[in-house]
Amino acid sequence: MGPDRGESTVQSSLLVHPIGVVALFTVCVWTIWASYLLLAVFSGFVSIVALCSALWGHFALRGVGYDCTVPEGGVFPGQSVPITRTIYNGKLLPLLWLELLEPCDPDGPVTPKAEFIVPNPDAIEENLADAWRCLYSFSLLKWHQTLTFSDAWTATRRGIHRIRKVTVRSGDGFGLCATSTALAPSAMRQIAVYPKLVDVSIDAVLADIWDSRSRSLGYLEDTTLLKSVRDYTARDSARRINQRLLARGGGLKVNQYEIVTPDDVLFVLDAASFREKDSEAFETVLSILASLITGLSRRGIRVGLIAPRSAYFTETYIKPSNEEIGLCRMLELLAAVSADNAPLKIDIMLEHLAPEQLGQTYYIAYSESAATSLQLLGHIPPHKAQLLAFEAGEASADSQLLRVRAITRFGGRTS
Repeated sequence: MGPDRGESTVQSSLLVHPIGVVALFTVCVWTIWASYLLLAVFSGFVSIVALCSALWGHFALRGVGYDCTVPEGGVFPGQSVPITRTIYNGKLLPLLWLELLEPCDPDGPVTPKAEFIVPNPDAIEENLADAWRCLYSFSLLKWHQTLTFSDAWTATRRGIHRIRKVTVRSGDGFGLCATSTALAPSAMRQIAVYPKLVDVSIDAVLADIWDSRSRSLGYLEDTTLLKSVRDYTARDSARRINQRLLARGGGLKVNQYEIVTPDDVLFVLDAASFREKDSEAFETVLSILASLITGLSRRGIRVGLIAPRSAYFTETYIKPSNEEIGLCRMLELLAAVSADNAPLKIDIMLEHLAPEQLGQTYYIAYSESAATSLQLLGHIPPHKAQLLAFEAGEASADSQLLRVRAITRFGGRTS
């Protein structure tokens, strides 16, 4: 292990301070010169103890490594997250005691057990998130010994928890000199707490997909799947001519492709539309959205998501799929999103969209008037686009073809 090590901080009593050590040796020499034998022996013993304590405390954390691991993927509120930590003493000098202090926020996405939470005396008064730490204490770590232990933290609310640096403290066995240093794991560890799942009905989404099929003649040709060839007729497009057969002298033949149905569903999250709105409304909408994405994916429907930039991720387009990795990625983006995010950059997203392959596109916003990137739907056929709003009213004159519905009609009761 080669951890990112911060500057060490030494906390010592006056007895092992350099001035104190010099003073003790001075007293020892003076008592010897003055023939105070018992006092000389006592002051010499105290001087040796102070010097050993100072050296032990100074070198205690040399060669100490730290790392931690967390499970892959995220969790939902109420679930526990096992965090495994490893501490290695890579020198001959044993550690008689050791403390590991990890930053924690009792109101954060994940929290440790209450008995491990202690106040941080070094916290800045304005920084409430740094006011508490999680303390783990151990009595002995021998030379070249590795200590591994696990602790289960509880997911309490939606968000992202990152483990960056922890503080390790140790020192001499008399408690006269202690050294602390900041250590970082070998890689940044992250725990994503997904939005809470609620009871929703996906029947309305399935009905919208069938409706879009009927309005687009109910089918779509996949030009990557060649079904057969037939003779060319005057009504056929030249682009469908099989050039390979023509070059071989096979005459004019046109390709016939496999017929597929547009089952792709795309959700577009306009988090910026919830700025300065009720935070509970935002959390409710995210829970419904996460539940719809999960339910549709479990039914085999290909689901995609456009999520805005957050403090943890860039603006992201997840291509519609029904794979587990895509579902986890979308839930992770929803865990990180905030109402303070910047509006979506439409130009970046448009290059990824294929409107003809979409079964339905749902634009999620607080309301039609609060939407910040509604022009994105101008590139989607009207019968394939809807606005799902927390506050849904009548469509405005500028968007008479846009269907506006209340997202809460899909459900919202806690599961």
